Amino acid sequence: MQIEWSILSGSKLPGAEIVESFDMSEFVTLISKSEQGMIVIVKFTFNDRGFLEKSHGGMEILDVMYATSNSALAKVLLDGPVAKLFCQNDEAWWVNPTYLTKNGMTLTIRGTKNGLRWFRDKISELLANKVSIKLSAESLHSPEFVDMLPEKQRLVLDKAIEMGYYSRPRGCTQRDIAEVMDIKQATVSEHLQSAEAKIIHSISS
Repeated sequence: MQIEWSILSGSKLPGAEIVESFDMSEFVTLISKSEQGMIVIVKFTFNDRGFLEKSHGGMEILDVMYATSNSALAKVLLDGPVAKLFCQNDEAWWVNPTYLTKNGMTLTIRGTKNGLRWFRDKISELLANKVSIKLSAESLHSPEFVDMLPEKQRLVLDKAIEMGYYSRPRGCTQRDIAEVMDIKQATVSEHLQSAEAKIIHSISS
């Protein structure tokens, strides 16, 4: 599942000011989490290396592991409200691609059905429902969700994921999938829409 929000929508979050220093802050991996927040590895891109020495809301740079004139890899403590949500529930966790830019935040989450539902509700409440929620290829391919689909829908969905239909940018079109599977494009469209709707409903209900 991917959750996106604009800088304007998240302007009241302490991490919103991070975009004033960094062009992109990209999550690499989780090290640990506690009541204080999450310790993670983050890749930063920037125009001024001096930003690594400054204080930033919702984030403390603990150690700069590697740096060039316009990028760095750092160990960071994230202690804002979004990070602390993940510290409250072990059934949802964020994965790549997760990044913050001047356009906003893209957060990719994996977890159990209950964990995803819990996080969706919490983040919607935190941001006053000013978020966009969509399913990522990882979520669509989760056995917990795929097992609920009829065989034909599952086969088309598997092929779509394999061919990169849910990648950004898309690796294929519905027509490409139809040609490979020797079925009509309308059939591909119908199966994918039905599969996506069932999975979204299972999270939303």
